[in-house]
Amino acid sequence: LVVFVLTIVILFIALNIWLKAYTRHDKALRVPDVTMQHLEEAALSLKNNALRFEIIDSIRNANHPAGVVLEQRPSAGSKVKENRIIYLTINSQEEKYMMVPNVKDFSQRQAIATLQALGFKIADVRFAPSEYRDLVIDVQHEGLSVSNGASLPVGTALDLIVGQGAGSEKIAIPELIGKSLDSAIIIAHESSVNIGDIYYDVEPDNKRDANKYFVYMQDPAPHMHYNVGKRVNVWMSKNPDMLLSPDSLLIEDIEIDF
Repeated sequence: LVVFVLTIVILFIALNIWLKAYTRHDKALRVPDVTMQHLEEAALSLKNNALRFEIIDSIRNANHPAGVVLEQRPSAGSKVKENRIIYLTINSQEEKYMMVPNVKDFSQRQAIATLQALGFKIADVRFAPSEYRDLVIDVQHEGLSVSNGASLPVGTALDLIVGQGAGSEKIAIPELIGKSLDSAIIIAHESSVNIGDIYYDVEPDNKRDANKYFVYMQDPAPHMHYNVGKRVNVWMSKNPDMLLSPDSLLIEDIEIDF
């Protein structure tokens, strides 16, 4: 009987040890943060933590060095089992090029949508005399016309030259208050005006910090009428107290230190 009991106890202990080793219930690991590390460094860090990795995507971000980890999943600090695969997105070693489509004679809105869908940015919209209003006359990069079939890196900033028409039509300045800079640029272009000078009450630390800022003042004020192509200066802040009411948008009513 004693032998039987001892056998049962030994089998129970052995089974418990095997289950722990198999399921790793006693081994919960925290995922290290490997973002912004070069792939070799990230791989070593994961290996030292008994984790594996797999690259699931490679994108190009000009704001970071090539070859660094941009995203990881599961995120840093997550609890996982030993030998778990961590999925990584890295910054591409090479720029991705895209052929610039021919958007001449497109409407301004259609041209902007087409170019942005391919990853290009619209830096400026300028207006020139033309028989037809609001049709694209030319696409330029750094002051030079982009030839048909030319390829440029994705993310390149392009300028559109748009027909002003034969008349002297006035357009209303759009309201940009409360908008992010990216949204303000899109709204301005859709309204046939441009963003002029950009002022920050406190300089942002980086691009991510700049995305938190919004327009709290603009000049000219909304709803005033000017020729197409008018440049609208904007003042940016991330302090909600700086957001003014629509009745307080006149630049001369506010003191600003530059």
